[in-house]
Amino acid sequence: MADISTGSEVTQFSVSLNLVKAEISNALDQAASHLDAYSEQADAESLRSFLEEIQQIRGTFKMLDFRAGERLCEELAETGRSVRSQGVSEPILNAFTQAVVFLKRYVEFVAAGNSVAPSLLIPTINVVRRVRGEKPLPEAYFFMVNLRPKLQMPEPQHDAASFPYRRARQLYQLGLIGLIRGHGRRGPVQVMQRAVKRFEQASRGGASWLFWHVVAGALDALSQDSFDMTPQRISLLGALDRQVRRIQESKGQAFTEKLPDWLLKEFVYLVALAEPETEQLQTLQREFHVENEVREAGLAHSRARLSGPDQSALQSLADALQDELQSVKDQLDLIERTDASDTSVEELAQSLNRIGDTLQIANEVQGSERCQKLVEKLEAGGSAVLSKEVAFIADEIIHLEQAIRSLTQEGLDQNSLVDPVSLNEARIAVLSESMTAMTMIKRAVGSYIDSNGDKLHIRNVGKSIIDVSGAMMFLERPEVHDMLMELNRFLQRDVLESEIPPKQAQMEAMADALTAIEYFLDSLVGQTAGAEEAVQLARESITHLRK
Repeated sequence: MADISTGSEVTQFSVSLNLVKAEISNALDQAASHLDAYSEQADAESLRSFLEEIQQIRGTFKMLDFRAGERLCEELAETGRSVRSQGVSEPILNAFTQAVVFLKRYVEFVAAGNSVAPSLLIPTINVVRRVRGEKPLPEAYFFMVNLRPKLQMPEPQHDAASFPYRRARQLYQLGLIGLIRGHGRRGPVQVMQRAVKRFEQASRGGASWLFWHVVAGALDALSQDSFDMTPQRISLLGALDRQVRRIQESKGQAFTEKLPDWLLKEFVYLVALAEPETEQLQTLQREFHVENEVREAGLAHSRARLSGPDQSALQSLADALQDELQSVKDQLDLIERTDASDTSVEELAQSLNRIGDTLQIANEVQGSERCQKLVEKLEAGGSAVLSKEVAFIADEIIHLEQAIRSLTQEGLDQNSLVDPVSLNEARIAVLSESMTAMTMIKRAVGSYIDSNGDKLHIRNVGKSIIDVSGAMMFLERPEVHDMLMELNRFLQRDVLESEIPPKQAQMEAMADALTAIEYFLDSLVGQTAGAEEAVQLARESITHLRK
């Protein structure tokens, strides 16, 4: 599987992975268990069992065409075989453990339909390669792109190659050193861009022009705030400095030489990840046909999420916090029915302190600060404040509940003007009602078709369709709303009010559209994947409806 580029590809792979997710997770758990046994007893049987589980997972990834996961399993197997005779050292054992844990998180992340790319597994693959003494794989190793697009090379500029190469390299190195030392981003990158612009102009008419054309765009991409300046990218810019040195040493003769394809691909990958904010990036993405790639902002978010604890650990933490919060609610309920005492204030403050400390560790800063302010308010005012401010404290508890839920749920906005917990519950309720309505609508339309056009079956369907279309506006899916309204217009105009019965093909198209929309609703509650494909199917069905 190449780097996932479009939302459709993400969804398709997610669907395939979900079919075997349980088997993969179980195999990874078994592999981790065998590693634990080996770390305690250092017996060869545990290592052999670990490698067998890894080979089984590799076979599953091969079937899914998941090249990055397959490659990580190959690296683990190769490293395990190479050290089997002399035993596994502590660094190798740590690398194995890190790889298994990260791979499990990655599988969970992809199965949930999140924005990912196989390049996110490269650092983990390189950790395993490093303990075996192998060179690291480049970031764009799994990126598939045509490196020979048909481009119109600009005309060479007169005297463009006659500039002081040594000073241009010094300019580039100045920016590179600034990045290495962490002296900001924009300034150092701008200095490097100035040097690279000279190289691009000087290379026009030579074999290396395409390379410098792409590098100029890649530096434009790296100037965007969304880009993480990872050690691997710093190393890539160091490799570029070696090409700059060749130009300096050859006094520009190196412009006539073609540069390594792997290096060109790395810079094309950076261009592909960039937001098309400038004309230069728009042109390059169009030239290399990489307009629909996953963007760096999405990968940076995924990279940060994958670096944290796995979903099961987060769920356990959230459950423990929810239990603690429930005890706070019970205390408030008791206080509301009885008189507040200093003892109740102390117990409440202790519970809130525990929740706040745990949220701080989980990097939920807003929730932790909210707890701290509540504790300070209670300690300053005592039972008098508690008696008067029960409603305010209860409202704050709702926000704390949202902070806890956000540990394991995507898409909950803690800064919403509407209480996010209530909003999320409202979304769930709306989806549930909509799915029930869609089931009834489909049944009614099916009965109409089976009864050879008895309009009694569909007389009240229009109201249900309008209700579901309104729900789509609440869920911020106006396109689905518009499709439902068009289905309702067809139903009223061409079925209920028309003396001429609709064509059988039209009713089948309507039934297909309703089925696709029902599938789309199902995907929103996480029961299935493929939301965008369902919308596309509904759109195509409505197109047939118009014929």
